[in-house]
Amino acid sequence: MTFAVETQNLRYRAGKEFALSDVNLHVPAGSIYGFLGPNGAGKTTTLRLILGLLRAEGGRITVLGQPMPHSYVDVLARVGYVPDRPHVHPSLTVSESMELHAAFHARWDARWAAELQGQFRLGASQRVGSLSKGETGELVMLLALAQTPDLLVLDEPTDGLDPVVRRDVLEALLAYVSEREATVLISSHLVHELERICDWIGVMDRGGLVAEL
Repeated sequence: MTFAVETQNLRYRAGKEFALSDVNLHVPAGSIYGFLGPNGAGKTTTLRLILGLLRAEGGRITVLGQPMPHSYVDVLARVGYVPDRPHVHPSLTVSESMELHAAFHARWDARWAAELQGQFRLGASQRVGSLSKGETGELVMLLALAQTPDLLVLDEPTDGLDPVVRRDVLEALLAYVSEREATVLISSHLVHELERICDWIGVMDRGGLVAEL
């Protein structure tokens, strides 16, 4: 089996109160992998280590067949990321946000971005700072999907969104996976939501991966 993401004995300490201990994560290529666990379990820290946003104290990380963070330039060009906190500029319009994001991603699909904009009912001239939480969540997902990544890393992408917006976001995600055969690593504490869409599940608790199935 080929893995899009694999960690071996991954270790990291954040102060005296929290540490990741020997995390061995295996995300099969082409799958939707649900990364479950309560808030504070270490999911976000693990995702940031995988993406090279934090530096591990021990262990190995391989993403899309390449070592991280050593190959982060090549790897991140093929990764779409939705963080737990939106990373959009409030002073820009939706259209300007899309243009800015496209400038940094050679694989940007302008036609599909426009389709997603219509699907999510986002007005081109709307200021990002005036968007609702749900609309902001849809915009961030649009930006990640339109990069046409081989791997999508999503950190609580539907947290706090209403049911209709959650449905629209998950439908767009499933359509992308079906059409592009991409891999998705999605973290959440909402078990009922992920169990409907995931091929594999990993469960984090207190800094350790306690189950993978």
